[in-house]
Amino acid sequence: MEHRDIALARCNFLRSAKSIAVWNNVIFVDETWLNANHTVGKIWTDNTPHSSTKGLSGKGKRLIIFHAGSMKGFVPNCLLAFKSKKNVEYYEEMNFPSTIIMYNAPYHSIQISKPPTSSSKKVDIVKWLNDNNIVADMSMLKVELLHLVAINKPARPKSVLHEMAKEAGHNVMRLPPYHCQYNAIELIWAQMKSYAARKNISPPFTANKMLSLLQEACDSVTAANWESVVLRTKNLIFAGWDRDIDIDAVIDNQIIINTGDSTDDDEGDDDARP
Repeated sequence: MEHRDIALARCNFLRSAKSIAVWNNVIFVDETWLNANHTVGKIWTDNTPHSSTKGLSGKGKRLIIFHAGSMKGFVPNCLLAFKSKKNVEYYEEMNFPSTIIMYNAPYHSIQISKPPTSSSKKVDIVKWLNDNNIVADMSMLKVELLHLVAINKPARPKSVLHEMAKEAGHNVMRLPPYHCQYNAIELIWAQMKSYAARKNISPPFTANKMLSLLQEACDSVTAANWESVVLRTKNLIFAGWDRDIDIDAVIDNQIIINTGDSTDDDEGDDDARP
């Protein structure tokens, strides 16, 4: 998390987040999953067939879930949940400007007119250049074409999602890698999964049943729950910024003692030596 590029991403995010004036307009977006066999680890039982259930084996069918929310609660009609085709690990209408906070997942970062690379075919490079009003043709060498790409591609790639949000009057902020604590919806996911686990204690353990429990879990999350986690996240962001300022001050003011050889300035100055 302290690698230079990660620390810089965190700095950029925290600096932008600190400038947010109205936090009830901040939308937190994320994806998660639920398995059909998701349940509590232990339950009370009197060992009778009526109160006992057979232990679950495997994870069952998986649901992929997307949602968004703010201090007002979940964004209405925003829930997207569907059955995964693979059982593998899974790494009120708005009419006001909002800040949307999301991760840098690949499917969040699809670029508009993505510049070609050295692995691209010449015909594709020429097409990209011509589409961007740059004169190029197949008679040019690939190295020449790639040079034109390098000097003409945008300094920052344009994201499909960013442009869609911009057209609707909203702003997108990307979370720095490895900093999930700055996404308030993570705490909402934990609350929803806990609800689903407590309710999913008897057969059938199916994806359709979990879809129903998922909707119940969403309905159980109140605006007060959302307000609480957003305020907690806001405090974490401000505390994170203060922490980085303190660390920066320590690094800048630390005393460096050179225990190596003499500097070049000392060498050759016989009068300065004892």
